[in-house]
Amino acid sequence: RVDGWVKDGKLYLRVVDYKTGSKRLDLAQLRYGLSIQMLLYLFALAQQGEGLFGMPIEPAGVLYVPAREKILAEPRSITNAELEQIVKKNLRRSGMLLAEPEVLCAMEHSALEEPCYLPVAVKRDKSGDVHLSGDLASAAQLGKLGLYVEEQLRRLAREMAEGNIDADPWANSAQESACTYCEFASACHFEDGCGGDRLQYLQPTNTEAFWRHVDATVEKRGGENHG
Repeated sequence: RVDGWVKDGKLYLRVVDYKTGSKRLDLAQLRYGLSIQMLLYLFALAQQGEGLFGMPIEPAGVLYVPAREKILAEPRSITNAELEQIVKKNLRRSGMLLAEPEVLCAMEHSALEEPCYLPVAVKRDKSGDVHLSGDLASAAQLGKLGLYVEEQLRRLAREMAEGNIDADPWANSAQESACTYCEFASACHFEDGCGGDRLQYLQPTNTEAFWRHVDATVEKRGGENHG
């Protein structure tokens, strides 16, 4: 689903994906060019959307939204207040949103007070100024991320054109990898550690390391284009 909000002649777009499981935006996977589908939709709309909607497009982010109510298993002694906090925690979305207060308030009216759904944390200092944290990115960061996603697509296209069909699946652990639920496992016969078969383990990536990697990749690509 795509949601839009118009402000000052610009259309802010957010891409939403409904999931029955517990899918979350994983920076480690994004770094390795995985799970970029929603971002691909977002940046394609940013590039081509003006011709469709008649106004400039600003990416407002992506969100994963739970598509089914989670059944909670809590002790009978739990208080109503404690239960309410747990329910709110399970309603919290995952994703990456534009760090613009007006845009966030358009998504959820209480975004700058006590957001329930958005992956945003709000703190106020002694002077009353609001400080936001969480799954947020500036307009400049989203712009670079769009270039980064484009570079990942170029890399995939080059590998396909070169006939690269190596079986090098990703893995978070030996128990969780691209092979875990693969429908083609019986045909692939991939076996980690056998011959040249090797799982590609994803290294955990925090926010700062992720954006440093994006910056370095975009700058390198820019230097190659000018070289």
